[in-house]
Amino acid sequence: MLELVRHTPDWLAALGVALTRPPGVPERRREEDPWQSDEAAPRPRRVADDLAWLRQAFDEPETNGLKPLPESAAVAAWDPDPACSERLSRLRERQVLDAAGFLLHQADEPALL
Repeated sequence: MLELVRHTPDWLAALGVALTRPPGVPERRREEDPWQSDEAAPRPRRVADDLAWLRQAFDEPETNGLKPLPESAAVAAWDPDPACSERLSRLRERQVLDAAGFLLHQADEPALL
């Protein structure tokens, strides 16, 4: 379950966190091209892409795989489909969801049982 815990999402704070390099990740150098080595390799996913998706999904939840949960004490809550859960998990790992004002609960968490 995805839960909005603020009155409105803080998109600017989420963007700031998304653009911050995680600890331990080296800075890319101008001469390095991660896509040059193997042309068959897919482009690495960027957390900013997932944040852009979340912004769109907030405005149009049903078309983006989020089912609104009307019976909730939260400001807003949605049940994500499996594809959405992957994106949301990446955003949670990078602490972007927290910065925006969202919490992601897994089905096996004690609070939801």
